[in-house]
Amino acid sequence: MTLPTPQAVVFDMDGLLLDTERVYFEGFRTALAALGLPQDDDLFRRLVGTNRLLGRRLLTEGLSGRVTLEEFDSVWDDEIAQRLADCIPVKPGARAVAEHLLERDIPYIIATSTQTEKAHLHLERAGLSELFQDVVGGDQVTASKPAPDIYLHATARLGHDPATCVAFEDSPNGVRAAHAAGLITVQVPDIVVPDAELRALGHYIACNIIAGAHAVGLMVGRR
Repeated sequence: MTLPTPQAVVFDMDGLLLDTERVYFEGFRTALAALGLPQDDDLFRRLVGTNRLLGRRLLTEGLSGRVTLEEFDSVWDDEIAQRLADCIPVKPGARAVAEHLLERDIPYIIATSTQTEKAHLHLERAGLSELFQDVVGGDQVTASKPAPDIYLHATARLGHDPATCVAFEDSPNGVRAAHAAGLITVQVPDIVVPDAELRALGHYIACNIIAGAHAVGLMVGRR
């Protein structure tokens, strides 16, 4: 199948551009231990890629009344803040791909489940704010990933048909959202490895963001 020439790009943020999912995961496990709760990696995986509203609901259900959501959030937030106090790490290739898109005058935007204001703050602390200025945060749509809403909103802002846009994602929820919206979807797995059901969507799976950009024709001759 011949791919359409990509006209625009939509990036996820955490776990794709920023190497933060592992930080959240480590903080999550530490918070559970500090509160005397059993480890629940599956609960964390369900949270990945969701906006705050859905994440709060899933976390409340997962905690099952053993501690309040406020108690858990307080410990988890402190753990994350300590780990990200010095800097926010950037995924290899993120800066190079953005710079390449700028050189080729290909528009791009971030579509993240993180709230917009917090996303801008994290991009600034990661040293990426000049490269990534346009953000659609999870607070700008009602339905969280895996619903397609955030990708439809992002492509509308870009002014391009979703079928001509490339989405870069790391999480299964994000992949499902982009695929449902009709974008050419590239997954660069981070915390959650795609299972057989996800792979059946037929999207691209790459070992890093640069390899993914090559796979869909955004970068040629640069490795």
